[in-house]
Amino acid sequence: MVSDSTRTSADERLPRSRVVGYSLGDVANNVSFMMTSLFLMAYMTDIAGVPAAIAGIIYGVTKIWAGVTDLIAGNTVGRRETKWGRLRPWLIWVSPFLAISLVLLFSTPAGLGPTATIAWVLLFDAAFQLCYSFVNIPYGSLSAAMTENGTDRSRLSGARSIASSMTGVVLSLVLSPQFEDTTADDIRLRFTTATIILAVIALVLYWLCFRSTREVVPAGAGELTLKTTLQMVRRNKPLLVLCLGALFLLGASFTMNAVMLYYARDVLGSATSFTWLYLCQTIGTIAVASLIPAITERVGKRVGYVALAAVGVVGFVLIALTPTGDLLVALLAFLVFGAGFGGTNALMFSMQADTVDYGEWRTGTRAEGGSYSILSFVRKVGQGVGGFLGGAVIGAFGYTAGAQVQSPEAIQGIKIAAGWVPAALCVIAAVALWFYPLTNDEHREIVRELNDRRARHAFGEATAAGGAVSVADGEFVVAGPVITINEQYGAGASYVAARVAERLGVPYAGTRFSSEQLEQAEATQPAAASAAVTGSSAAAFGSGGMLGFLRSFSRTTTEGDASVSADALSDSRLIQQNVADVIDMVRDSGGVVVGRDATVILSEMQGALHVRLEAPLRTRVSRAAEAYGVSTEVAAQRQAREDRMRVLMSDRLMHWDPTDASRYDLVIDTSEISLDDAVDMIVAASEAKRAS
Repeated sequence: MVSDSTRTSADERLPRSRVVGYSLGDVANNVSFMMTSLFLMAYMTDIAGVPAAIAGIIYGVTKIWAGVTDLIAGNTVGRRETKWGRLRPWLIWVSPFLAISLVLLFSTPAGLGPTATIAWVLLFDAAFQLCYSFVNIPYGSLSAAMTENGTDRSRLSGARSIASSMTGVVLSLVLSPQFEDTTADDIRLRFTTATIILAVIALVLYWLCFRSTREVVPAGAGELTLKTTLQMVRRNKPLLVLCLGALFLLGASFTMNAVMLYYARDVLGSATSFTWLYLCQTIGTIAVASLIPAITERVGKRVGYVALAAVGVVGFVLIALTPTGDLLVALLAFLVFGAGFGGTNALMFSMQADTVDYGEWRTGTRAEGGSYSILSFVRKVGQGVGGFLGGAVIGAFGYTAGAQVQSPEAIQGIKIAAGWVPAALCVIAAVALWFYPLTNDEHREIVRELNDRRARHAFGEATAAGGAVSVADGEFVVAGPVITINEQYGAGASYVAARVAERLGVPYAGTRFSSEQLEQAEATQPAAASAAVTGSSAAAFGSGGMLGFLRSFSRTTTEGDASVSADALSDSRLIQQNVADVIDMVRDSGGVVVGRDATVILSEMQGALHVRLEAPLRTRVSRAAEAYGVSTEVAAQRQAREDRMRVLMSDRLMHWDPTDASRYDLVIDTSEISLDDAVDMIVAASEAKRAS
């Protein structure tokens, strides 16, 4: 149990030491994950002596097994409460076994025969994947258990993303040169020694992560059964299409990943080129992140996914056509590939969140965790298929382990495995996603209907609880006047709303977010607004959830990130809580509510008046500067920030546009009339609407 005294409030910030300590866990994770994903294939063929085709089979089987172990771990961890929490102890309990299995995997004895070598690698790779799941799944869920503060979750996510990127680059610098000459007498000892050092470093980092972090958020009550989840999945066509696309997209990426080191060494002429290729791929992925919101808004997620998959195809084709030894062309190719794959991967998780809404709309079951688990499993299967194809192709074209120079046929096989095969798989992924049935408009309608259902459910509870809520002609009616107000920053909503409430004798509720809170959040995550669509939407409301919506602004798509489903489940509960809170504000005698998406939540309430306040930019900045006692420069900065972020938040949370005039009964330009006249106009309009 987590005592109230250890809980962090929405406004209480995590110490920097905990954020850094949490990120160290991802460094440890990526030491092992990237070693197996990027270097195991080359180790098996060039050092352990496993034939390329067999190495591909091992790679494929163990990645699919990893999908199974993820499901097992996801259903196991977090059930047992200890004095250290539900999740953190797994980092200490399992990491020693993870380190041992990693060292043994990369320490194949030289005297083993071919069959024994294959059995050794297969056994310890399977053991490694099992241990990795039981460390990574609790670690991925830990951020949601460390804090309910959305800004802090963004800090944890950002720190993890930076740690992951840095680890990949450093690991490539350390290990890729080891494959320059795999015929050296001491190559096995050198690789074992390097793995032991890395494993010890990982253990220390896991221990530091354990010591630095704390679980303060209690476990949620109730879990969906596997049967219920599978019933939802069967009727969720968008999720099924997304999974099909993920299978081929991850297959494409991991076919290339499996042979990337061969490509750097045998096609480009130096194993150290691997680091530069990996760096360019990472730069492409980061660069495209800033374009995802604009792509989604202008063409939709489905078309955006297909278009970015086409960019990935171009990258793979360039990889295949790069002349032998031409590093500059290869760097360009990997930059393009990184942009294409990074963009589609980001959109995949955004679309997965949409399929959760569709599943709830279609079946009445909301299964964030189940949806993510199914997609994660399919992604692991795709990784396995990709690794298998990579090994099979280079084996079929006569790759010779340990050869100083590969034959022209073998070089061509590596190019096919790194370029043409992934390009074909990426095309299939794009074709599959072309049939993704949810457009932006359709998803908005689904979310609008879900919000109506939640509001009606909350209205029903309010009626049952004995509030002053009644039903007339299928609509809910409150005894007192109900007014919702949205504004452009500086249009005067706080002044107007307070006086309207005073005139009508009803409660007044201001915006959930202050200017200072939004400013603080953007200072913590300066790239927040540009990355808003890269992950699951998070609500900004509820106990401990203040600024929770900002969580989605820095969502990363680190492989196996179980916090995606944990955050999505938390988001769903917070959204429902916000609906209930808004209704509770007006249930007894009516009220005036500013922001909080009350315009949408109370759209079905009979007699409710919905108002929008606007004014020219210069007027609003001048008025805000005078009202809040700040300079015009500060007011202008707040205006730009708030007008952008509040629209983004409403879109991500409730999928509506607060600037859409058709949503309101009354739109007032407060530069044309005084704020007191606006108060008179709103009071009169409310009385007239209630009388009609």
